[in-house]
Amino acid sequence: MLTVRQSFSAATAAAFLCTAACQSGERQANPAGNAANAAERETVPKLPLPAPEPPLGREQLLVATLRAASDFAAGSDDSQVQKSLANRNYEFRIRFGCGESDKAGMIAPFGWTFDSRTRTLKVRAAPDLSPIDARVNALAGKAFETIEGFWLPRPWLLAPVCPRTNEGAANETIQASDVSASRLVGIAQFFTATGPRTLRRSGRAYEATKKLDTDQPPTGGFDLVLAGRLVALPDGRVIVCTRPANGERPVCLISVEFGTVSIERADTHEQLAQWGSG
Repeated sequence: MLTVRQSFSAATAAAFLCTAACQSGERQANPAGNAANAAERETVPKLPLPAPEPPLGREQLLVATLRAASDFAAGSDDSQVQKSLANRNYEFRIRFGCGESDKAGMIAPFGWTFDSRTRTLKVRAAPDLSPIDARVNALAGKAFETIEGFWLPRPWLLAPVCPRTNEGAANETIQASDVSASRLVGIAQFFTATGPRTLRRSGRAYEATKKLDTDQPPTGGFDLVLAGRLVALPDGRVIVCTRPANGERPVCLISVEFGTVSIERADTHEQLAQWGSG
């Protein structure tokens, strides 16, 4: 004979089985509804992944530098704007070699030569920004052991182009314009004494040699392409400027990490050489 507890358990089990069977029957009896529910679940929109920010280019960085120089000279606090630049990727192009080749130019920071007899092209871009310059040394302070980078020729040009010159201008004048930087804006890596020394160039130039298929020299110059990320300095800023003297424009440096450095022909965009960090 079943006890009360056993009777109750048996009744509960029977009710559970009946409920499961009914639900199963309903699912089998309504396949269209099940398909609709499945389709509804599949059509739930998926949130798109955020697209990565494109690297900042020459124009954007030069405009940011002009703004930093203006804020610095005016005594305005630009720390929030500066913080938004930290760790952003960038690609900065420096156009050089717009005049005729000159063997003497291979001694200067930027230069190139072409031997039409052997069809050999040689291009050189050497870091010319260092703490030897008193202004650079003042910006480095005691927090950094050294700074390496490039002064930007013609930083007033927002695009990497050869400047228009008067007809008949001497090639030496054009070459000098390419080689001598304006010393207003620089782009550089700041190195601490404890940082990796494999990232330093220590005065070594970036040089490329290539034999061309023609005995005609390249036209339009070359691009030194610097790419990597912007690096915040101890005060949180990416762009630091000197204190202007007599109301003159400040000299500013953009703090970066050179992830890759490459040299390209401006006329064909052919990459002549590339160097990676380390």
